Amino acid sequence: MKILRKHNNTVEILALPGDADLERGDFLLASEGSRSLLLQVIDMEYADIPGVLEDLLREVSIESMGETRLFDPFNISSLTMIIRDSRIILTKIRAVIDNGRLSMGKIWMPSRFTARLEKVSVNTVLGMLGGRPNIPILIGKTCDEEFHIDAMELEGKLTIITGKKESGKSHLAKILSTELSINGGRVVVLDINGEYVNLGKCRSGRRHPIGEKIVVLEPAKNFRVGISDVDLSVLLDILDHVYGTPITSLREFARIWTTLKSRGTVSLHELINAVSRFQMNEAVREALLSRLMSLINSGFFVDGEGDGLTDIFLDHRDGLLLIIDLSKVAPHLRRVVVEYLLSRLNALLFSGTIQPVFLFAEEAHLYLRNTYWEDLVTRMRHIGISPVFITNQPDTIPEMIYRQADNIFLFNFTNDADLEAIAKYSHVDSDTIKKISPSLQRGQAMVIGRVAYGVPVVLNVKDSELDMRGETKLFFKARQTNY
Repeated sequence: MKILRKHNNTVEILALPGDADLERGDFLLASEGSRSLLLQVIDMEYADIPGVLEDLLREVSIESMGETRLFDPFNISSLTMIIRDSRIILTKIRAVIDNGRLSMGKIWMPSRFTARLEKVSVNTVLGMLGGRPNIPILIGKTCDEEFHIDAMELEGKLTIITGKKESGKSHLAKILSTELSINGGRVVVLDINGEYVNLGKCRSGRRHPIGEKIVVLEPAKNFRVGISDVDLSVLLDILDHVYGTPITSLREFARIWTTLKSRGTVSLHELINAVSRFQMNEAVREALLSRLMSLINSGFFVDGEGDGLTDIFLDHRDGLLLIIDLSKVAPHLRRVVVEYLLSRLNALLFSGTIQPVFLFAEEAHLYLRNTYWEDLVTRMRHIGISPVFITNQPDTIPEMIYRQADNIFLFNFTNDADLEAIAKYSHVDSDTIKKISPSLQRGQAMVIGRVAYGVPVVLNVKDSELDMRGETKLFFKARQTNY
Protein backbone atom coordinates (compact mmCIF):
# COMPACT_ATOMS: atom_id res chain seq x y z
CA MET A 1 0.00 0.00 0.00
CA LYS A 2 1.17 3.52 -0.85
CA ILE A 3 -0.16 6.97 -0.03
CA LEU A 4 -1.61 8.47 -3.21
CA ARG A 5 -2.88 11.91 -2.25
CA LYS A 6 -4.29 14.06 0.56
CA HIS A 7 -7.25 16.41 0.33
CA ASN A 8 -8.20 18.36 3.46
CA ASN A 9 -8.53 15.67 6.16
CA THR A 10 -8.89 12.78 3.70
CA VAL A 11 -5.93 10.59 2.70
CA GLU A 12 -6.26 8.26 -0.30
CA ILE A 13 -4.19 5.07 -0.20
CA LEU A 14 -3.41 3.05 -3.32
CA ALA A 15 -3.66 -0.71 -2.73
CA LEU A 16 -3.54 -3.89 -4.78
CA PRO A 17 -6.41 -6.40 -4.44
CA GLY A 18 -4.50 -8.61 -2.01
CA ASP A 19 -3.59 -5.67 0.23
CA ALA A 20 -7.12 -4.44 0.80
CA ASP A 21 -8.36 -6.84 3.49
CA LEU A 22 -9.88 -3.98 5.45
CA GLU A 23 -13.27 -2.96 6.80
CA ARG A 24 -14.81 0.43 7.47
CA GLY A 25 -13.63 1.66 10.85
CA ASP A 26 -10.25 -0.13 10.78
CA PHE A 27 -7.16 1.85 11.77
CA LEU A 28 -3.90 2.19 9.82
CA LEU A 29 -0.54 3.62 10.87
CA ALA A 30 1.53 5.36 8.18
CA SER A 31 4.99 5.43 9.78
CA GLU A 32 8.26 7.07 8.81
CA GLY A 33 11.09 7.25 11.30
CA SER A 34 9.84 8.17 14.77
CA ARG A 35 6.60 9.66 13.47
CA SER A 36 3.32 8.03 12.50
CA LEU A 37 0.05 9.21 11.00
CA LEU A 38 -3.05 7.56 12.50
CA LEU A 39 -5.64 6.93 9.77
CA GLN A 40 -9.12 5.40 9.86
CA VAL A 41 -10.72 3.61 6.90
CA ILE A 42 -14.13 4.99 5.89
CA ASP A 43 -14.60 3.55 2.39
CA MET A 44 -12.98 1.79 -0.57
CA GLU A 45 -13.22 2.49 -4.32
CA TYR A 46 -11.70 1.23 -7.57
CA ALA A 47 -8.68 3.22 -8.71
CA ASP A 48 -9.31 5.33 -11.81
CA ILE A 49 -6.79 3.71 -14.19
CA PRO A 50 -6.33 5.39 -17.64
CA GLY A 51 -7.79 3.22 -20.39
CA VAL A 52 -9.69 0.91 -18.04
CA LEU A 53 -13.02 1.61 -19.78
CA GLU A 54 -11.53 0.64 -23.14
CA ASP A 55 -10.08 -2.54 -21.62
CA LEU A 56 -13.42 -3.50 -20.09
CA LEU A 57 -15.23 -2.96 -23.39
CA ARG A 58 -12.61 -5.10 -25.12
CA GLU A 59 -13.11 -7.87 -22.55
CA VAL A 60 -16.90 -7.76 -22.99
CA SER A 61 -16.55 -7.88 -26.77
CA ILE A 62 -14.17 -10.85 -26.67
CA GLU A 63 -16.43 -12.75 -24.25
CA SER A 64 -19.42 -12.21 -26.55
CA MET A 65 -17.54 -13.81 -29.45
CA GLY A 66 -17.66 -17.21 -27.79
CA GLU A 67 -14.63 -19.49 -27.48
CA THR A 68 -11.32 -17.63 -27.81
CA ARG A 69 -7.67 -18.50 -27.26
CA LEU A 70 -5.34 -16.18 -25.36
CA PHE A 71 -1.70 -16.06 -26.51
CA ASP A 72 0.35 -14.71 -23.56
CA PRO A 73 3.75 -16.48 -23.35
CA PHE A 74 5.17 -14.02 -20.77
CA ASN A 75 2.03 -14.03 -18.52
CA ILE A 76 1.67 -10.26 -18.85
CA SER A 77 -2.13 -10.37 -18.58
CA SER A 78 -2.04 -11.41 -14.90
CA LEU A 79 0.05 -8.35 -14.00
CA THR A 80 -2.21 -6.13 -16.08
CA MET A 81 -5.26 -7.58 -14.32
CA ILE A 82 -3.81 -6.78 -10.89
CA ILE A 83 -3.10 -3.19 -11.92
CA ARG A 84 -6.57 -2.74 -13.38
CA ASP A 85 -8.13 -4.13 -10.17
CA SER A 86 -6.21 -1.81 -7.84
CA ARG A 87 -8.18 -0.01 -5.11
CA ILE A 88 -8.29 3.40 -3.48
CA ILE A 89 -8.75 3.23 0.29
CA LEU A 90 -10.35 6.40 1.66
CA THR A 91 -9.14 7.26 5.15
CA LYS A 92 -9.48 10.12 7.61
CA ILE A 93 -6.59 11.55 9.62
CA ARG A 94 -7.20 11.04 13.34
CA ALA A 95 -3.87 12.06 14.89
CA VAL A 96 -0.11 12.47 14.47
CA ILE A 97 2.16 10.43 16.76
CA ASP A 98 5.63 11.91 17.30
CA ASN A 99 8.03 9.91 19.50
CA GLY A 100 5.08 8.32 21.28
CA ARG A 101 3.38 11.66 21.91
CA LEU A 102 0.01 12.12 20.29
CA SER A 103 -1.28 15.34 18.73
CA MET A 104 -4.73 15.87 17.21
CA GLY A 105 -3.89 19.16 15.53
CA LYS A 106 -0.32 18.72 14.31
CA ILE A 107 0.35 18.87 10.54
CA TRP A 108 2.72 16.24 9.15
CA MET A 109 2.74 13.90 6.17
CA PRO A 110 4.96 10.84 5.66
CA SER A 111 6.69 10.03 2.38
CA ARG A 112 4.51 8.55 -0.33
CA PHE A 113 7.21 6.05 -1.29
CA THR A 114 9.01 5.07 1.92
CA ALA A 115 6.22 5.25 4.52
CA ARG A 116 5.31 1.91 6.08
CA LEU A 117 1.55 1.26 6.31
CA GLU A 118 0.18 -1.34 8.71
CA LYS A 119 -3.14 -2.19 10.31
CA VAL A 120 -3.42 -1.66 14.07
CA SER A 121 -6.02 -2.87 16.57
CA VAL A 122 -8.49 -0.58 18.32
CA ASN A 123 -7.03 -1.33 21.75
CA THR A 124 -3.56 -0.39 20.46
CA VAL A 125 -4.97 2.92 19.22
CA LEU A 126 -6.73 3.57 22.53
CA GLY A 127 -3.50 2.78 24.34
CA MET A 128 -1.76 5.46 22.26
CA LEU A 129 -4.54 7.87 23.20
CA GLY A 130 -4.06 7.13 26.88
CA GLY A 131 -7.38 5.30 27.13
CA ARG A 132 -7.39 3.49 30.49
CA PRO A 133 -10.91 3.43 31.98
CA ASN A 134 -11.21 4.29 35.66
CA ILE A 135 -14.57 2.52 35.90
CA PRO A 136 -14.59 0.08 32.95
CA ILE A 137 -17.85 -1.08 31.39
CA LEU A 138 -17.64 -3.88 28.83
CA ILE A 139 -20.05 -3.12 25.98
CA GLY A 140 -18.75 -5.27 23.12
CA LYS A 141 -15.87 -6.43 20.96
CA THR A 142 -13.77 -4.97 18.16
CA CYS A 143 -12.00 -7.57 15.99
CA ASP A 144 -12.28 -10.17 18.81
CA GLU A 145 -10.87 -7.73 21.38
CA GLU A 146 -13.00 -6.63 24.31
CA PHE A 147 -13.93 -2.95 24.25
CA HIS A 148 -14.53 -1.09 27.51
CA ILE A 149 -15.75 2.43 28.05
CA ASP A 150 -15.22 4.56 31.14
CA ALA A 151 -18.40 5.14 33.14
CA MET A 152 -16.95 8.47 34.23
CA GLU A 153 -17.13 9.67 30.61
CA LEU A 154 -20.94 9.30 30.74
CA GLU A 155 -21.35 11.26 33.97
CA GLY A 156 -21.96 14.96 33.50
CA LYS A 157 -22.08 14.40 29.74
CA LEU A 158 -24.82 14.44 27.11
CA THR A 159 -25.12 11.08 25.34
CA ILE A 160 -27.23 10.04 22.35
CA ILE A 161 -28.00 6.45 21.31
CA THR A 162 -29.60 6.37 17.87
CA GLY A 163 -30.24 3.98 15.02
CA LYS A 164 -33.10 2.72 12.93
CA LYS A 165 -35.70 0.30 14.27
CA GLU A 166 -34.39 -3.10 15.46
CA SER A 167 -30.74 -2.10 14.99
CA GLY A 168 -29.87 -2.75 18.65
CA LYS A 169 -29.96 0.69 20.27
CA SER A 170 -32.29 -0.26 23.16
CA HIS A 171 -30.19 -3.37 23.83
CA LEU A 172 -27.12 -1.16 24.33
CA ALA A 173 -29.11 1.28 26.49
CA LYS A 174 -30.09 -1.59 28.81
CA ILE A 175 -26.47 -2.75 29.04
CA LEU A 176 -25.32 0.76 29.96
CA SER A 177 -28.12 1.36 32.49
CA THR A 178 -27.59 -1.96 34.30
CA GLU A 179 -23.79 -1.65 34.32
CA LEU A 180 -23.98 1.89 35.70
CA SER A 181 -26.23 0.77 38.55
CA ILE A 182 -23.98 -2.26 39.26
CA ASN A 183 -21.08 0.19 39.63
CA GLY A 184 -23.04 2.22 42.18
CA GLY A 185 -24.70 4.76 39.88
CA ARG A 186 -28.27 5.98 40.29
CA VAL A 187 -30.12 5.53 37.03
CA VAL A 188 -33.64 6.75 36.19
CA VAL A 189 -35.23 5.26 33.07
CA LEU A 190 -38.27 6.71 31.30
CA ASP A 191 -39.50 3.40 29.85
CA ILE A 192 -42.12 4.14 27.21
CA ASN A 193 -42.48 0.55 25.94
CA GLY A 194 -42.12 -1.50 29.13
CA GLU A 195 -38.82 -3.00 27.93
CA TYR A 196 -36.84 -2.54 31.15
CA VAL A 197 -39.21 -4.04 33.73
CA ASN A 198 -37.78 -7.59 33.47
CA LEU A 199 -34.09 -6.68 33.70
CA GLY A 200 -33.96 -8.24 37.16
CA LYS A 201 -34.34 -11.70 35.62
CA CYS A 202 -32.18 -13.78 33.29
CA ARG A 203 -33.52 -15.22 30.06
CA SER A 204 -33.42 -18.63 31.75
CA GLY A 205 -35.92 -17.36 34.32
CA ARG A 206 -33.64 -17.24 37.35
CA ARG A 207 -33.24 -14.10 39.43
CA HIS A 208 -30.20 -11.90 38.71
CA PRO A 209 -28.39 -9.94 41.48
CA ILE A 210 -29.15 -6.69 39.62
CA GLY A 211 -32.77 -7.24 40.69
CA GLU A 212 -31.90 -5.95 44.18
CA LYS A 213 -31.14 -2.56 42.67
CA ILE A 214 -34.24 -2.31 40.44
CA VAL A 215 -37.39 -0.42 41.44
CA VAL A 216 -40.30 -0.24 38.98
CA LEU A 217 -42.84 2.56 39.41
CA GLU A 218 -46.15 2.72 37.53
CA PRO A 219 -47.88 6.12 37.56
CA ALA A 220 -51.29 6.10 39.27
CA LYS A 221 -50.52 2.67 40.80
CA ASN A 222 -47.44 2.53 43.02
CA PHE A 223 -46.27 6.00 41.99
CA ARG A 224 -48.59 8.74 43.23
CA VAL A 225 -47.94 12.29 44.33
CA GLY A 226 -49.40 14.09 47.33
CA ILE A 227 -50.82 17.36 46.02
CA SER A 228 -49.71 19.37 49.06
CA ASP A 229 -46.08 18.48 48.30
CA VAL A 230 -46.17 19.79 44.73
CA ASP A 231 -44.64 23.19 43.99
CA LEU A 232 -46.84 25.79 42.33
CA SER A 233 -44.33 26.16 39.48
CA VAL A 234 -44.67 22.43 38.65
CA LEU A 235 -48.46 22.62 38.51
CA LEU A 236 -48.31 25.75 36.37
CA ASP A 237 -45.92 23.97 33.97
CA ILE A 238 -48.30 21.01 33.74
CA LEU A 239 -51.36 23.20 33.17
CA ASP A 240 -49.49 25.27 30.59
CA HIS A 241 -47.48 22.73 28.59
CA VAL A 242 -49.67 19.62 28.90
CA TYR A 243 -53.17 21.08 28.97
CA GLY A 244 -52.57 24.32 27.07
CA THR A 245 -54.16 26.49 29.74
CA PRO A 246 -54.45 30.21 28.79
CA ILE A 247 -52.32 32.69 30.71
CA THR A 248 -55.40 34.33 32.28
CA SER A 249 -56.49 31.02 33.78
CA LEU A 250 -52.96 30.35 35.03
CA ARG A 251 -52.93 33.65 36.90
CA GLU A 252 -56.23 32.80 38.59
CA PHE A 253 -54.98 29.36 39.55
CA ALA A 254 -51.80 30.84 41.06
CA ARG A 255 -53.93 33.26 43.10
CA ILE A 256 -56.14 30.44 44.40
CA TRP A 257 -53.18 28.18 45.20
CA THR A 258 -51.35 30.94 47.10
CA THR A 259 -54.48 31.71 49.12
CA LEU A 260 -55.02 28.06 50.09
CA LYS A 261 -51.35 27.59 50.96
CA SER A 262 -51.46 30.56 53.30
CA ARG A 263 -54.30 28.83 55.18
CA GLY A 264 -52.46 25.51 55.54
CA THR A 265 -52.37 22.21 53.65
CA VAL A 266 -53.87 22.03 50.15
CA SER A 267 -56.15 19.16 49.11
CA LEU A 268 -57.78 18.26 45.80
CA HIS A 269 -61.24 18.79 47.28
CA GLU A 270 -60.26 22.25 48.54
CA LEU A 271 -58.86 23.17 45.12
CA ILE A 272 -62.09 22.23 43.34
CA ASN A 273 -64.20 24.08 45.92
CA ALA A 274 -62.00 27.18 45.73
CA VAL A 275 -62.17 27.33 41.93
CA SER A 276 -65.96 26.92 42.12
CA ARG A 277 -66.32 29.56 44.85
CA PHE A 278 -63.74 32.28 44.05
CA GLN A 279 -64.88 35.25 42.01
CA MET A 280 -63.61 35.00 38.42
CA ASN A 281 -64.72 34.93 34.80
CA GLU A 282 -66.99 31.93 34.09
CA ALA A 283 -64.93 30.88 31.07
CA VAL A 284 -61.81 30.85 33.24
CA ARG A 285 -63.65 28.87 35.92
CA GLU A 286 -64.77 26.24 33.41
CA ALA A 287 -61.26 25.98 31.95
CA LEU A 288 -59.68 25.40 35.37
CA LEU A 289 -62.35 22.97 36.58
CA SER A 290 -62.10 20.78 33.48
CA ARG A 291 -58.31 20.59 33.76
CA LEU A 292 -58.30 19.95 37.50
CA MET A 293 -60.86 17.16 37.08
CA SER A 294 -58.62 15.61 34.43
CA LEU A 295 -55.68 15.68 36.87
CA ILE A 296 -57.79 14.14 39.63
CA ASN A 297 -59.20 11.42 37.36
CA SER A 298 -55.69 10.46 36.24
CA GLY A 299 -55.05 9.03 39.70
CA PHE A 300 -51.50 10.40 39.73
CA PHE A 301 -52.22 13.25 42.16
CA VAL A 302 -53.80 12.35 45.50
CA ASP A 303 -54.43 14.06 48.82
CA GLY A 304 -51.57 13.97 51.29
CA GLU A 305 -47.82 14.45 51.16
CA GLY A 306 -44.81 12.83 49.51
CA ASP A 307 -44.12 10.66 46.47
CA GLY A 308 -41.68 8.09 47.89
CA LEU A 309 -38.79 9.15 45.63
CA THR A 310 -36.55 10.39 48.42
CA ASP A 311 -36.85 7.13 50.37
CA ILE A 312 -36.13 5.07 47.23
CA PHE A 313 -32.88 6.93 46.58
CA LEU A 314 -31.79 6.82 50.22
CA ASP A 315 -32.50 3.07 50.44
CA HIS A 316 -30.29 2.32 47.41
CA ARG A 317 -27.03 4.09 48.17
CA ASP A 318 -24.96 1.34 46.49
CA GLY A 319 -26.73 1.62 43.14
CA LEU A 320 -30.25 2.10 41.80
CA LEU A 321 -32.08 1.38 38.57
CA LEU A 322 -35.37 3.28 38.91
CA ILE A 323 -37.71 2.41 36.04
CA ILE A 324 -40.69 4.67 35.39
CA ASP A 325 -43.00 2.38 33.41
CA LEU A 326 -44.90 4.63 30.99
CA SER A 327 -46.08 1.82 28.69
CA LYS A 328 -49.66 1.72 30.03
CA VAL A 329 -50.04 5.46 30.54
CA ALA A 330 -52.12 7.74 28.31
CA PRO A 331 -50.07 10.29 26.32
CA HIS A 332 -51.26 13.34 28.27
CA LEU A 333 -50.60 11.65 31.64
CA ARG A 334 -47.19 10.56 30.35
CA ARG A 335 -46.27 14.19 29.85
CA VAL A 336 -47.69 15.09 33.27
CA VAL A 337 -45.51 12.42 34.91
CA VAL A 338 -42.38 13.55 33.06
CA GLU A 339 -43.00 17.22 33.89
CA TYR A 340 -43.37 16.34 37.55
CA LEU A 341 -40.45 13.89 37.67
CA LEU A 342 -37.91 16.24 36.09
CA SER A 343 -38.97 19.09 38.36
CA ARG A 344 -38.79 16.80 41.39
CA LEU A 345 -35.33 15.48 40.51
CA ASN A 346 -34.22 19.05 39.92
CA ALA A 347 -35.35 20.05 43.42
CA LEU A 348 -33.82 16.99 45.15
CA LEU A 349 -30.46 17.48 43.43
CA PHE A 350 -30.39 21.23 44.01
CA SER A 351 -31.01 20.73 47.74
CA GLY A 352 -28.37 17.99 47.96
CA THR A 353 -30.89 15.41 49.17
CA ILE A 354 -29.80 12.85 46.55
CA GLN A 355 -26.61 12.19 44.61
CA PRO A 356 -26.32 12.92 40.84
CA VAL A 357 -28.34 10.65 38.54
CA PHE A 358 -28.25 9.27 35.01
CA LEU A 359 -31.48 9.85 33.08
CA PHE A 360 -32.24 7.42 30.23
CA ALA A 361 -35.03 8.78 28.03
CA GLU A 362 -36.44 6.30 25.49
CA GLU A 363 -38.03 8.10 22.51
CA ALA A 364 -37.84 11.37 24.42
CA HIS A 365 -39.39 13.40 21.59
CA LEU A 366 -42.78 11.83 22.40
CA TYR A 367 -43.07 13.45 25.82
CA LEU A 368 -40.38 16.11 26.29
CA ARG A 369 -41.48 19.64 25.45
CA ASN A 370 -39.08 21.76 23.44
CA THR A 371 -37.90 23.92 26.33
CA TYR A 372 -36.82 20.85 28.31
CA TRP A 373 -34.21 19.94 25.69
CA GLU A 374 -32.32 23.11 26.51
CA ASP A 375 -32.80 22.60 30.25
CA LEU A 376 -31.41 19.07 30.13
CA VAL A 377 -28.24 19.97 28.24
CA THR A 378 -27.45 23.15 30.17
CA ARG A 379 -28.94 23.80 33.59
CA MET A 380 -29.90 20.23 34.58
CA ARG A 381 -26.49 18.81 33.68
CA HIS A 382 -24.85 21.29 36.04
CA ILE A 383 -26.99 20.23 39.00
CA GLY A 384 -26.37 16.51 38.47
CA ILE A 385 -28.58 15.01 35.73
CA SER A 386 -26.61 13.17 33.03
CA PRO A 387 -29.07 12.64 30.15
CA VAL A 388 -28.96 9.73 27.69
CA PHE A 389 -31.40 10.08 24.77
CA ILE A 390 -32.45 6.95 22.85
CA THR A 391 -34.32 7.45 19.58
CA ASN A 392 -34.85 6.04 16.08
CA GLN A 393 -35.88 9.44 14.75
CA PRO A 394 -32.74 11.61 14.87
CA ASP A 395 -34.43 14.49 13.04
CA THR A 396 -36.76 15.00 16.02
CA ILE A 397 -33.82 15.97 18.24
CA PRO A 398 -33.00 19.69 17.99
CA GLU A 399 -29.75 20.64 16.27
CA MET A 400 -28.55 22.21 19.52
CA ILE A 401 -28.46 18.75 21.12
CA TYR A 402 -26.10 17.37 18.46
CA ARG A 403 -23.88 20.44 18.73
CA GLN A 404 -23.48 19.96 22.48
CA ALA A 405 -23.49 16.14 22.66
CA ASP A 406 -20.39 14.57 24.22
CA ASN A 407 -21.02 10.99 23.10
CA ILE A 408 -22.95 9.25 20.34
CA PHE A 409 -23.58 5.53 19.97
CA LEU A 410 -24.59 5.31 16.32
CA PHE A 411 -26.26 2.25 14.81
CA ASN A 412 -27.35 1.62 11.22
CA PHE A 413 -29.03 4.37 9.20
CA THR A 414 -29.45 4.40 5.42
CA ASN A 415 -31.79 7.36 4.95
CA ASP A 416 -30.00 10.54 3.84
CA ALA A 417 -32.21 12.79 5.98
CA ASP A 418 -31.34 10.81 9.13
CA LEU A 419 -27.64 10.91 8.31
CA GLU A 420 -27.78 14.66 7.67
CA ALA A 421 -29.32 15.21 11.10
CA ILE A 422 -26.63 13.18 12.88
CA ALA A 423 -23.87 14.77 10.79
CA LYS A 424 -24.40 17.97 12.81
CA TYR A 425 -22.53 16.26 15.66
CA SER A 426 -19.44 18.38 16.21
CA HIS A 427 -16.92 15.73 17.38
CA VAL A 428 -16.44 13.97 14.03
CA ASP A 429 -16.54 14.83 10.33
CA SER A 430 -19.76 14.20 8.41
CA ASP A 431 -18.04 11.89 5.89
CA THR A 432 -17.27 9.36 8.61
CA ILE A 433 -20.91 9.24 9.70
CA LYS A 434 -22.31 9.06 6.17
CA LYS A 435 -19.87 6.38 4.99
CA ILE A 436 -19.78 4.05 8.01
CA SER A 437 -23.32 4.15 9.42
CA PRO A 438 -25.08 2.63 6.35
CA SER A 439 -22.66 -0.32 6.40
CA LEU A 440 -23.25 -1.25 10.06
CA GLN A 441 -24.93 -4.62 10.62
CA ARG A 442 -27.55 -5.35 13.25
CA GLY A 443 -25.87 -5.20 16.65
CA GLN A 444 -22.95 -3.14 15.33
CA ALA A 445 -22.41 0.42 16.52
CA MET A 446 -19.98 3.25 15.97
CA VAL A 447 -18.95 4.89 19.24
CA ILE A 448 -17.95 8.54 18.95
CA GLY A 449 -16.89 11.09 21.54
CA ARG A 450 -15.40 11.15 25.02
CA VAL A 451 -16.09 7.46 25.72
CA ALA A 452 -13.92 6.55 22.70
CA TYR A 453 -11.20 9.10 23.56
CA GLY A 454 -11.94 11.27 20.53
CA VAL A 455 -11.75 8.68 17.73
CA PRO A 456 -14.71 6.79 16.20
CA VAL A 457 -14.70 3.08 17.07
CA VAL A 458 -16.80 0.40 15.33
CA LEU A 459 -17.78 -2.52 17.57
CA ASN A 460 -20.14 -5.47 17.96
CA VAL A 461 -22.35 -4.91 21.01
CA LYS A 462 -22.15 -7.80 23.46
CA ASP A 463 -25.02 -10.13 24.26
CA SER A 464 -26.51 -10.25 27.75
CA GLU A 465 -27.93 -12.96 29.97
CA LEU A 466 -30.61 -10.56 31.21
CA ASP A 467 -34.18 -10.59 29.91
CA MET A 468 -33.95 -7.60 27.56
CA ARG A 469 -37.56 -8.03 26.35
CA GLY A 470 -37.06 -5.82 23.34
CA GLU A 471 -38.31 -8.24 20.71
CA THR A 472 -41.47 -7.45 18.76
CA LYS A 473 -44.43 -9.64 19.71
CA LEU A 474 -45.62 -11.57 16.64
CA PHE A 475 -48.91 -13.41 16.18
CA PHE A 476 -47.86 -15.97 13.55
CA LYS A 477 -44.61 -16.81 15.35
CA ALA A 478 -46.51 -17.43 18.58
CA ARG A 479 -49.05 -19.64 16.79
CA GLN A 480 -46.27 -21.75 15.21
CA THR A 481 -44.67 -22.18 18.63
CA ASN A 482 -47.97 -23.39 20.12
CA TYR A 483 -48.30 -25.98 17.39
